[in-house]
Parts: sequence; structure tokens; C-alpha cells
Amino acid sequence: MASAAPLMPFLRPLGLPRPSTVRHFLRFSSSTRCQVEAQVSRAAQHEDPNLIASRKSSASYPPESMKSLPRPKESRASHRSRHPRAERVYPTRHLVHTPTAPPKLTPEPVDPLPPTQCAPNLPYFVTRTPSNELPIYTLRKRGGNLKMTRVKKIDGKVDTLRDELRGVLGLQEKDCQVNPVTRHVVLKGHHKPEIEKFLRERMF
Repeated sequence: MASAAPLMPFLRPLGLPRPSTVRHFLRFSSSTRCQVEAQVSRAAQHEDPNLIASRKSSASYPPESMKSLPRPKESRASHRSRHPRAERVYPTRHLVHTPTAPPKLTPEPVDPLPPTQCAPNLPYFVTRTPSNELPIYTLRKRGGNLKMTRVKKIDGKVDTLRDELRGVLGLQEKDCQVNPVTRHVVLKGHHKPEIEKFLRERMF
């Protein structure tokens, strides 16, 4: 009885092998090979019949009667592609089609009036800007439809200057006004060259 005790661990039944071990040894059996062939034949049934026929065809297929014609040497494209439309000629990028003359850097000389009609013998005085330019500005309003000219930096009697500018330019009274707050003379239309000549003749 004392010698039987150590032999008990060797007499216990062994456990079942792992499924991966069983599959490894069964892959060489005939039954597994039959299953693989059945799966291949089942997949072949769903394959494209044209693909199967192309694999089994001879090297001389297709015959000469079924081969495609050679590519034509002369183009069969439409008339529009063979004769494209002529290039379009677009106008210039200026605001008007006729090119404008570049502005002159130096103004044209003018003949001054007698000293009695020039500054500082006038009831008004127009001061130049820090860049030594006359304070005459052109602006547009109402989407560019209303053109206006503004004269700034006026000292003395602004109404006298307004009346003289209106007479020189031939404007109506409603088209030449004075802003009572800023003391600017506002004229309807663009008249910068004429006003500049008017002021330079009076030595401003």
C-alpha cells in the first residue's frame, strides 16, 4: 500500500489536446483535403464564366475575323474640334476703351492777374496743404453717379469765393454751396483743373 501512493499521479487520465493541435495534424488527412476541394469547386461555380473560358482558350483565340480594326490615321473628330474658335480680343483694362493721358507732375504755367486782384489783397485766402498742393478734392456719391468737387482750408469770406467760382464755371446757385460747419465750398461736377487754374492766377 505504501508503494501505490506515488504511482497515483501517473495513473490520472490526460486532458484533451488543444483544438489548434488537432487542426495541425488533421490538415494532412484525406477528409480535410476533400473539404478544401469542395470549397474550391463551390467558389468556382460563382466565378465569372467568361473568365473561366478565357483561361481555357487556345493561344490562337480570337480569330482574325473578331479582331478590332486598326486606329484610323485621319482624325474623325467633329468639325468644332478640328476648327477651333478664333481667339477673343478683349478691350483694355482702362476705365474707358481709349487710353487716358498720364497726369503731369509739374502744372502748366499761368499768367498771374494784377496785384490788386491777387492774394493777399482779396477778402478770402486759401491755404495750401503740407505737401504744397491746393486743397481741391474730387469725390463721388450715390454709387458714382453724383460727381462733386470740394475746396477746403478757406479763410475770410467764403461766400465771395463761392460766387466767383460759380461765375467762372457757369454753375447755378443750387450747384455751388457752402457748408456752414466746415466752411468748405462744394460744387456739383468735377472741376479741379479749372479751380486750380483760378486759384493759381490769384497767387494762391
